[in-house]
Amino acid sequence: SSGINAEYGDTTVLGRCLERGLAADGRLLSFTVVVKDAPGGMNSLTQTLTDSGASIKDILHERAWLLEDVFAVRVRCMVETRNAEHTEQVKRTLTTNFKHVEFIGFSDHSTDTLQGP
Repeated sequence: SSGINAEYGDTTVLGRCLERGLAADGRLLSFTVVVKDAPGGMNSLTQTLTDSGASIKDILHERAWLLEDVFAVRVRCMVETRNAEHTEQVKRTLTTNFKHVEFIGFSDHSTDTLQGP
């Protein structure tokens, strides 16, 4: 037996623990970014993340809550990186390629908003 009792949700708890461990280790990056709400908008984001070597864990686009621009969409992402240094590289890449990026911290619950070009 593996020691995991799926009947009582132990696999869910294990998954939560692993995610929190990745975040505490600087390997899980959560952020929102504004992209064009047109063909290719989401592709530019996912391609940027792929090219940077980040692995997309979760992604959600929100049209209704972005009031400033009807031709844009806010995308919430969580990506996994190799290490804390890689996380910083991904942050720099995002702020270089996108105008509005907001990073959501883990350990200190901080939020950093950076403006790109």
